[in-house]
Amino acid sequence: MRKCKYLSFIFITILILGISTKDIYSEGKRNILFISSGNPNFLNFDEYMSGIAGGLGHDINLQTEYMNSKYNYNPKHELEFYELLSHRIRNYKNFDGIIVENDDALEFAIKYREDLFKDIPIVFFAIENEKLIKKALSYNMVSGVREVASIDKNIELISKFHKGVKNIYFMSGYKSELTKEEISYYENKYKKNNINLHEVVTRNIDINDFKKKLKKLKSSDAIITFYPGYFENINLGHEDTIELIKSLTKDVPIYSSFEHSIGKGTIGGKVVSPYNQAKKAGEILNSILSGKSDKKNYIDDDNANKYIFDYDVMKEFGIRKHDLPKESVIVNDPIEVYEKHANYILGVISIMLVLVAIVIALISYTNYKMKYEKELLKLIDESKELSRLKAHFTSNISHELRTPITVISSVMQLSKSKSKNNEFIISNNNYEIIESNCNRLLRLINNLIDIQKFKCVDTKTYLQNVNIVELIENITLSVIPYTKSKNLDIIFDTTDEEIITAVDIDKMERTILNLLSNAIKFSYNGGTLNVNVSTLEDNIEIEIKDEGIGMNEEDLESIFDIFYQIDNTMTRKNEGSGVGLSIVKLFVEAHGGKIDIKSKLNEGTTFKIKIPIIKISEDRCDKYIKEDELKEKVKLELSDIYM
Repeated sequence: MRKCKYLSFIFITILILGISTKDIYSEGKRNILFISSGNPNFLNFDEYMSGIAGGLGHDINLQTEYMNSKYNYNPKHELEFYELLSHRIRNYKNFDGIIVENDDALEFAIKYREDLFKDIPIVFFAIENEKLIKKALSYNMVSGVREVASIDKNIELISKFHKGVKNIYFMSGYKSELTKEEISYYENKYKKNNINLHEVVTRNIDINDFKKKLKKLKSSDAIITFYPGYFENINLGHEDTIELIKSLTKDVPIYSSFEHSIGKGTIGGKVVSPYNQAKKAGEILNSILSGKSDKKNYIDDDNANKYIFDYDVMKEFGIRKHDLPKESVIVNDPIEVYEKHANYILGVISIMLVLVAIVIALISYTNYKMKYEKELLKLIDESKELSRLKAHFTSNISHELRTPITVISSVMQLSKSKSKNNEFIISNNNYEIIESNCNRLLRLINNLIDIQKFKCVDTKTYLQNVNIVELIENITLSVIPYTKSKNLDIIFDTTDEEIITAVDIDKMERTILNLLSNAIKFSYNGGTLNVNVSTLEDNIEIEIKDEGIGMNEEDLESIFDIFYQIDNTMTRKNEGSGVGLSIVKLFVEAHGGKIDIKSKLNEGTTFKIKIPIIKISEDRCDKYIKEDELKEKVKLELSDIYM
């Protein structure tokens, strides 16, 4: 029962494969059968298929059958394979040519030459067994390519690029690649180089013994590999074996006889190329089928091999590209990689540049947008602040204008009510009241004009050399009547009796008077005012200190803003428009100086002015301001203090 099932399975498989094969046949195309001794997963299979197609051209129907002999070969398996091919050839169409790969496939082909493949050209490749090749060539229309390792060429490369090498080790896997005669031949040929040849067949040793041998190798040794990896106790993959050899022999040059070792740690060399062998086999079959050659076109040298080198490993041993044999192929060569993929690389670079440009544009746009939004928010805040200041200014200025005008009007009404014959009679006291309030109006207007000038016009300072100590002292003494009215003591002190520097006297007087006016207004009765003048390096320091109501720390940042007042209710305890300190800051900065403030609530306030000491030529001096003019200025600047 089990046997019937097995035969049914074979029959169905043959039928399905036969139908599928019949479908691919096309009129006018050559039908070629490729018999592989392995399977589609075999290491070199893709190169074999590409090489055959390259040698035969595209006008073919290529059918592949896999013996899988490397993993599952026995007489029963061979019989099944025979039945498969026999059924196909008998029931469908004969093949125009056959290509076989490896020893098992060639043995099968010549064994059934007369039975299955009579009068069909057979071409083989990847065959090392010379006896098998000789037997195959005895048949008519059988030819092919022998797999030959380029031992001589690789020894020649080692002699050329590694002058100090004295020992070359041939490392093969499951069998010896060199006879004693061949070793003697090559040693004799390279006798002048004093090179000795040794062979290590890994199948005959333990992997640990193999490692010990590798560790003993020195820079005067070299290696040529022939697919080592089969050991007494373990089988390693080809790549793992090359990696092992490389890790234990870092200073030892490693060459290879097979293409698949390139890129795994070996320098390279003249190697057996699966693609080239398959292509040569395809070219031979194509020549026979085209009638271009009726002779056995057999290749038994290393012409199917090619020079291949690894750029990265070449660099390790200082091997230059222009010293390599002509038509050498270099893997991992940056220039060749670029040339091979130039269009792709340029495309990728272009895309990356476009992406970078887009990213930069997006970043720029985002930054611009953020900056724009930030500026917009700033403008909105400034607009709100401007609106607030405008409302505040309107309230302040209305109060400031209304107070003196109301006073003047009241005095005028009072005088009119006491007049005789409708004539005004103004007493000295009333006259002083009118004058004081007129000064208040004039001071306010002057301050507003000065602020506008500083903001819109490049206002100049009129400097002249003065004794700044004497100037500040005179100004301080001039306000004593106002301090007495509030029962305040004022003390002037200095570290120097004379400090000559160039200042704008008018602006300096207005600055000091403004600060003294504030100090008087916001001091408690019975307090003390201190005015100090000193020098610090190349600067003059003027300090005005009171013991008044002081300020909160959060108010200090805005104290010099125009129209800013700490006590800003409608029932203010002290008069003022909030313009004076703005004028003070502008005047100090016009002298190249700066003003600082320190204050503590209910303890007092200290203003400190620092301006540089400079002198000008005498021909630029203006007239010194007179004492009576100073009195008028005091009346003007302190007009909002009632005595």
